[in-house]
Amino acid sequence: MTHANPPDWLNDPQARLARKNAFDAALVMGTAQFNQMTGRLLNQDRPFLWALDKATGLIRPDLVQARHCPICQTPPRRGLFVKDGFRHVKCPACGLIYVSLILREDILEQYWRDEKTWAAVLDSQPQVEMDRLKYQYGLDLVAWRLKGRRLLDIGSGNGGFARLAEEGGWQVTAMELNQQNSKRMESMGLKVIIKHLETADLPSGSFDLISLWEVLEHLVDPSLTLMEARRLLAPGGLLLVLVPNVESLVTRLLHEKSQTFGGHSHLNHFSAKTLAAILEKTGLTGLEMETVITEMGTINNHLAFEDPYAGLAAQFHAGLTPALIHENFLGSRILAVAGVKA
Repeated sequence: MTHANPPDWLNDPQARLARKNAFDAALVMGTAQFNQMTGRLLNQDRPFLWALDKATGLIRPDLVQARHCPICQTPPRRGLFVKDGFRHVKCPACGLIYVSLILREDILEQYWRDEKTWAAVLDSQPQVEMDRLKYQYGLDLVAWRLKGRRLLDIGSGNGGFARLAEEGGWQVTAMELNQQNSKRMESMGLKVIIKHLETADLPSGSFDLISLWEVLEHLVDPSLTLMEARRLLAPGGLLLVLVPNVESLVTRLLHEKSQTFGGHSHLNHFSAKTLAAILEKTGLTGLEMETVITEMGTINNHLAFEDPYAGLAAQFHAGLTPALIHENFLGSRILAVAGVKA
């Protein structure tokens, strides 16, 4: 699978950490400043509070559908908490944390096609700058391993990764349901498919790289998407995945107060173990996993009894460093490279 020498930074722990720190907004500009400049403090994205059933505290039954564990299909048993009307559970068999009563698929579909509020956050200049460095890190992580440069970017959002790859000489196909974002990418000259992957009817072996930047957590059935992605990979092709890390230090500390829990859109919450399990189930194998983005400012704020996302707390302890967080797989995101299982 290797067709070139790996970049020097890949096997240099300090150089690799420096590259990760460069797109870690809490380290670059501070949590409160970054959240304010991107508009996160104004946009908490809780759009279905109007649909709460006052008797149960859950989303109205006519708006939701029940589901079993999306990895192993075990029925839900252990409830962890309810947030904004959505029940979060932990699978007793495989350990996946997920939302067991999710919005009906027609409501989800409309939500993703029309959503505009979060777009302003992603389009803010500080976010664009951090994302560009993050995307370049991911691209550099895999490019040296591949023969070809045919990329399918699933859930392209505002097109940041697709545009960066195209600038680097990749033949890019973007896939995005959101009307505003898909039209914007088309106006930039990008090839855009406005369909779900499972209905796009693409030829087998069409792509050398398939990317899913913070997509799997949103899917009703992520296994279907991964199985289709596996079919579309050319021999030696790779999958590049970024998901929130439910076992990150920040999420372990904040529990349901963590912004990663938003049951209307974040349906699946992966750990390294459960991400590896769903890759294995769908005929893929994890070649490499690491964590990125420390959320150091959020952690320091919480430990200092300040608002986690708006506080200005100093470092809680000199020993709590980005290196320590990533060495122990406690970063807030998991970045994984996977290939087709032999």
